[in-house]
Amino acid sequence: MIEISSYKNKDVGILGAGLSGLAAAKILLSSKANLYIFDDQKNKPNHIRKNSWKNYKFWPWKTLKTIIVSPGIPINSKHKHNAIQLAIKNKVKIINEIDLFVETKPKAKIIGITGTNGKSTTVALLFHILNFNKIKCVIGGNYGFPACEIKDPGKDGVIILELSSYQLDGAKKLSLDLASITNITPDHLDYHETFYKYKLSKLKILDFLKTNGAFIFNANNKLLNKTIKQKKYKCINVIKIKNSEFLNYIKDNHHLIGSHNQVNGSIAISMARYLNITDEKIKIAVKHFRGLPHRMEPIHISKRIKIINDSKSTNGESTAAALQSFDNIFWIVGGQPKSGGIGESKKFLDKVVEVFLIGKSTNFFCKEILKFKKDLSMHHCFTLDKATQLALDIAASSNLKSYVILLSPSAASFDQFQNFEERGNKFKEIVNKQLNEMLKK
Repeated sequence: MIEISSYKNKDVGILGAGLSGLAAAKILLSSKANLYIFDDQKNKPNHIRKNSWKNYKFWPWKTLKTIIVSPGIPINSKHKHNAIQLAIKNKVKIINEIDLFVETKPKAKIIGITGTNGKSTTVALLFHILNFNKIKCVIGGNYGFPACEIKDPGKDGVIILELSSYQLDGAKKLSLDLASITNITPDHLDYHETFYKYKLSKLKILDFLKTNGAFIFNANNKLLNKTIKQKKYKCINVIKIKNSEFLNYIKDNHHLIGSHNQVNGSIAISMARYLNITDEKIKIAVKHFRGLPHRMEPIHISKRIKIINDSKSTNGESTAAALQSFDNIFWIVGGQPKSGGIGESKKFLDKVVEVFLIGKSTNFFCKEILKFKKDLSMHHCFTLDKATQLALDIAASSNLKSYVILLSPSAASFDQFQNFEERGNKFKEIVNKQLNEMLKK
């Protein structure tokens, strides 16, 4: 296990006992730190010693070297957790798990990728290309391993970090060789309080680039074009990419449907090029990419029908990308709404034939959609099961030569499901059952 000698016999606090907090705890216990860990929402995990699990009110604040704060707990908001207020009062250093990972001094190149939507697909595609070409590579951060569980692949290897706004907001020590931002649109405003603060947290990734490091982004992104012109970024290499230059790499892959995936794919391909992988090898790797579950995931494709699981689309901007990608859509939408409602999806309602509303906020989504397209046929289904069956039945009996059944909720899943994965898996289960019954007839 990795050790950090500077923590030996030092008092250290960890606020939050999720995956990242427990990963940090492993390194600190290995480093023989005097560990104090607490989570307001959880009981003591079995492998944490009883004397290490202590309410933050009783931590030795006068002697604490550092506290490590889990990503879901705001460090910079007006309404700070009491433990963070105590740390500030006692002049205790506040870091997050990403910073602790940096203190392990990995020798591999480190790539950081962030964005409101598309970052996981971009990370997964880049990892696939590198892995396919026998480059030692590890994914960590917001996707894959918690950063502190990453095993350094060495100086010839690559570490790809997917970085959420939470992680970037709290990080101070990150050092990147290569970085990208897929896009920035309003999200997580309950955490960041304003879009301005959210945007600043995403843009922090630029500040973590080494001198002569490279930043790769979509040339059509006005915000990033404007930002990159600031004087402080003159020491980094800027690579602007046009989606069209990589269209031939991804156009035949069903797992990379849509203009948003042209952006995601272009970034991953451009990064692979930067790491000296040849175009021919990249093309072969992309051809074999199978995408990520619940992100524009094709469940069934035939001449007449496409059934797409886009459960990961938890905001209007992400759903807009899905709607933009198809025609003749029977759209399943709803759940726990976010402040932006259907957002940019309103621009693509002409592509929708009928709407099937799920979740406890069906009235909210009904009003939102009808505001922008009054003549759309709306079905208040409430459950995903009913919505999917009804969409399949109505679409099959239509006169359309081709159509799409699309689950793209534009909402969080927590009103009916534990997470978007459970929602997406339930959709796949319903669809597969229905398709099997249709084949028997």
